[in-house]
Amino acid sequence: MQLDIAAPRVARRAPPLAAAAMGFALFVAGAPALAQDTAPFQLAQAATAPAAKPPQPSAEQMKLANELLVANGEASSFDAVIPNVVEQTAAGFVQSNPDLIRDLREVAKQLSAQYESRRTEIVQILATIYATEFTTQELRELLAFYRSEAGKKLVTKREELLKVGFSSIQAWSAQFAREMEVRVREEMKKRGFTI
Repeated sequence: MQLDIAAPRVARRAPPLAAAAMGFALFVAGAPALAQDTAPFQLAQAATAPAAKPPQPSAEQMKLANELLVANGEASSFDAVIPNVVEQTAAGFVQSNPDLIRDLREVAKQLSAQYESRRTEIVQILATIYATEFTTQELRELLAFYRSEAGKKLVTKREELLKVGFSSIQAWSAQFAREMEVRVREEMKKRGFTI
């Protein structure tokens, strides 16, 4: 682990669930703007209504959800969260105390190792989400799929498939943009404009 404030951090590819979580966070951030369109009566009614508490998943659902997260690879996709948070926190102190960079690196390394066991908390958050969203039978079916040869192949190939897919979509997008440039010019020419 290195604290390097001079070089920009290279973003790691977010796993599918992390990407979904980021999308959800962006949605929630925009919620106040959406709420402004709601009628005052509805806002007052929503404020006084008790929040519906989702049913707690059973112990079997939690067990199956944990097994599923291991089988589908998502349990290990958050391995870097704790070291990254510790490193970023320590790097924040480097900006105001540049002479302490060496000591801050050592502290970050020590704390990363010390708090590594808390990674299970992240897995439990995910397991609770899965266990709440899927029935026991659905979890069994998903687990059966990810333990099958096709499921194992999907987990093994997922990163490669996403990389090839992203690259192919970028190439397609560039070609499509060139086509649109020609079409926009043609349409604007029909209106008497040369661009």
